[in-house]
Amino acid sequence: MVKVWRKASWISIGGGISTIPLSYDDNCLLMMFNIKAGAEVPLHSHPQPQYGLVIKGRGYFTTRKDKIDVSEGDSYSIPANEEHGFYAIEDVLVIDVFSPPRTDYFNLARKPDIEA
Repeated sequence: MVKVWRKASWISIGGGISTIPLSYDDNCLLMMFNIKAGAEVPLHSHPQPQYGLVIKGRGYFTTRKDKIDVSEGDSYSIPANEEHGFYAIEDVLVIDVFSPPRTDYFNLARKPDIEA
C-alpha cells in the first residue's frame, strides 16, 4: 500500500522549534524540524537511532564531551541512547529519520491523505 502525506503546516513544539511529521509506519518515522537561530535542544537521549540531513542553516550538536559543527548538506547519525543536544547558530532546517519510530512524536502525526 502506498501512502502519501500532502504538505502540512508547521507545529510549534516550543523554544523556537517547529516540526512537521512527514511520514511514518511501524518501522520508521520521517520528520522535518525548523530550528530558529539561538534555539537550543537540550541534552537528551532516546532508544531509537536518529539519522538526519541539514537542508539549510548552521548549528552544532553537543554531547557530554564534544561540540560538532554541522551546516547545509551535512548528514549525521546518532546511535540509540546517545546523549545529545543541538544549538542553532542560524535558522536550521533538518530532516530526521527515527527507526524504529519515536512513538512520543506519534501524537503530532496525522493520517495519510492518500492510501492506495
